[in-house]
Amino acid sequence: MIWHEIANAFNPDLASSLNTLSNRLSDLGHREEALEAVWECVALYRDLARDQPNAFNPNLALSLNSLSIYLSALGHREEALAAVQECVALYRDLARDRPNAFNPDLARSLNNLSNRLSELGHREEALEAMRESVAARPDLARN
Repeated sequence: MIWHEIANAFNPDLASSLNTLSNRLSDLGHREEALEAVWECVALYRDLARDQPNAFNPNLALSLNSLSIYLSALGHREEALAAVQECVALYRDLARDRPNAFNPDLARSLNNLSNRLSELGHREEALEAMRESVAARPDLARN
């Protein structure tokens, strides 16, 4: 039991490392391997967020956004849409409580949502997601 708790103590670091690994693999064009790493990252953050949502929902949302991008790049459009929809839902909750901290992330994830919807031919929904993205960042819209 104690060893299990000790091993679990390192899961946040492992999840973070897997996220970084997926980014580096993607940078090198190793898309399948990047996808495997980010899937594992998402699974770890899901477990962590279940017990400590305030601490780990931001990381889960970020990794879901990456997962969506990698899935889309490999042609898994429906799965990519589901991942980014979950990501957007998490960022909406986070931005509701702390808009200054999370509206930029919400705007980026809504942009990704718009792209995923557009890829699937849902043009009106894609436009709505993009409008919401702009509204989440009024400081950018004014410039």
